[in-house]
Amino acid sequence: MITFIVHMRVKPGNENAFEALMNCVVERTREREPGVLYYHYAKSVDAPGVYVVVEVYRDARAHAAHMESEWVRRALPESLRLLDGKPDIRQYVSAGAAPVKWRIQW
Repeated sequence: MITFIVHMRVKPGNENAFEALMNCVVERTREREPGVLYYHYAKSVDAPGVYVVVEVYRDARAHAAHMESEWVRRALPESLRLLDGKPDIRQYVSAGAAPVKWRIQW
């Protein structure tokens, strides 16, 4: 399995737009991507505007399919406009799994 944990700060006043965008991505990912084992986001209770996204993929093919999906390709540029700075992306792999190469330039 391949897991990504992403921390990000949303610009003040953009929280509702960010959550609406993420709700759409979460819904479509869960409905249409069987290789994604878990995909959801949460908002910090201690730090205003701070969010985390947790993504768990069966394998590198599932991650590649997710990144090529229409909803992710459309949502990614929009979500970046809503953020304050770059997201902090950490990748973790299960024993025996190879990491995926990140293809997005910030």
